[in-house]
Formats: sequence, structure tokens, C-alpha cells
Amino acid sequence: MIKIFSSLEEASNSIPVGSLRLLIIDGKKITMAHSEDGFYAFENECPHQNEPLHKGTLTAFNEVVCRLHHYRFNLQTGMEANNQCRPMSGYAIIVSFHTGLQVKSIMMQPANNLIKRS
Repeated sequence: MIKIFSSLEEASNSIPVGSLRLLIIDGKKITMAHSEDGFYAFENECPHQNEPLHKGTLTAFNEVVCRLHHYRFNLQTGMEANNQCRPMSGYAIIVSFHTGLQVKSIMMQPANNLIKRS
């Protein structure tokens, strides 16, 4: 696991609710989203045509919208809203009182329950 922020407060200050941020972790481009439900991390490239998802937008329905063709991906499941392409791949986020916010760097599966607290 890779430590990204020392605390949820630091993460929230760096990535305000409703925003996306590009991170490079172990040489991989990862987008971190901060929605009303919390933090999510996923591959930066849209599964449809590789457009950078950090340049997209977040919806009130917990989706990231690719700016190229407006495909919408659910932050919790990774699924595209209309099943027009494969799901985006997500990374587990571990939130710990002792170690802050970490991203598990080798989880290359469709996003499921991305936020875990310890």
C-alpha cells in the first residue's frame, strides 16, 4: 500500500468534495475522486477510448463522466451507466487513524467497496 495523505483532513483539503485529482502512484496514473460519499481511486484512462478521467466531472449520482463521449462510470461499482464499454478499474482506499489515507496499488479489478476503514 502507498500512503497518499496523512489524514482525512489533509486529503479533504487537497481534494475538495466534488473534485477529481490526478495522482501518479508506482508509475501508474490514478484519478482520485472526492464525492459526498467519500474518496474513490481508479485508473485515469477511460475504458472506452483512454481519455483522462481526471479531466471529467463528478455527478450528484456518484459517477465520473468522461469529457470525450460523456460515458458515466459509477464510483462504487466501476460500471458504465449504459453498459457501453467495460467497467473502469478501481483501487482500494484504506483509511486508518494511525496511518492516514492509503491506496492499495495492485488492485486491478472493477471497483467494488473501495473505502475501507481500520
